[in-house]
Amino acid sequence: MDLCVSLRGLLITVLLFLFHSETMSLPFEKMTSKKQAYRIWDIYQKTFYLRNNQLVAGYLQGPNTNLEEKIDMVSIEPHSVLLGIHDGSLCLACVKSGDTVQLQLEAVNITDLDKDRNESKRFTFIKSENGSTCSFESAACPGWFLCTQADPDRPVSLSNTQTEAIITKFYFQKE
Repeated sequence: MDLCVSLRGLLITVLLFLFHSETMSLPFEKMTSKKQAYRIWDIYQKTFYLRNNQLVAGYLQGPNTNLEEKIDMVSIEPHSVLLGIHDGSLCLACVKSGDTVQLQLEAVNITDLDKDRNESKRFTFIKSENGSTCSFESAACPGWFLCTQADPDRPVSLSNTQTEAIITKFYFQKE
């Protein structure tokens, strides 16, 4: 009887080992990325809009509320995201120029960016949530955060410093 129990235990162990080995050798299949639209506004209630092909944060009222840009987001890892506007056809990119980092809008399809991680790094942001707000740090330029200015109708940009005049915390709401 003990021999039968021992053989059964050994057989189960071997089968579990083989099953585990087989599943570990299967190729990892990446989940498909899904684009989702969000409303975004800073902690002073300024929303994003496009002015002269530049993303700006300001107070939109009355008929101007139609100018508000929705942010398209694609999650590529648990905390890494791609951000774009105009249905994902213009993407936010971090471009290093000397000692500064600039935010640019580039005409690329947001859903194509996660196919090449090295190429898409300048478009990637680390999304950090803190209570009801979140911040977006550049993956290509660590320490540089998406920001708005305290004054309205100023360009959305990147900053590596945090002061009262530079806002790096945003509210983010799914459309």
